[in-house]
Amino acid sequence: MKKALAAVLLTSFVAACGGASPASPSSPVAAMSVAGTWVGSPSDSSSALGPGNVMGQAGMGAMTWQLTASGSTITGTIGFADMHGGAPGSFSGTMSDDEDFTFTLDMAMASMMSSGCVAHATGTAHVDGTVMTITGAYAGSNTCYGSFTDGHFTMTHQ
Repeated sequence: MKKALAAVLLTSFVAACGGASPASPSSPVAAMSVAGTWVGSPSDSSSALGPGNVMGQAGMGAMTWQLTASGSTITGTIGFADMHGGAPGSFSGTMSDDEDFTFTLDMAMASMMSSGCVAHATGTAHVDGTVMTITGAYAGSNTCYGSFTDGHFTMTHQ
């Protein structure tokens, strides 16, 4: 009798729950995969002035992003290999779906070779989690050199 009652209760419980596993909460998978170190070589309209020129500044070299992610928010720092002190800057972004995000790059005064300059760029990017790359486009301005356009990059996860 106890076994029969237990079986009826168990069957009722499973039926009430729908008998299926609970649904997984959706989360921005790519936001988690963008966390970490990314390195790549950007190019924009100021690159025509000479090798390594980007964001209106000469000789910047490879770009590095150190990113963290929480939900759809991405934050971090940026730097450039060929600049004294790495030309530190800030990165902020927002995932718009599991693979795409918008971002802002800011280079503060004294972070670049021309110490009185400030650079600001905005752009869009796409994460390919299969090969761990981020490709994107950007444009912006540098207070010393003016606007830069047609920016593009491919970053590789390190």
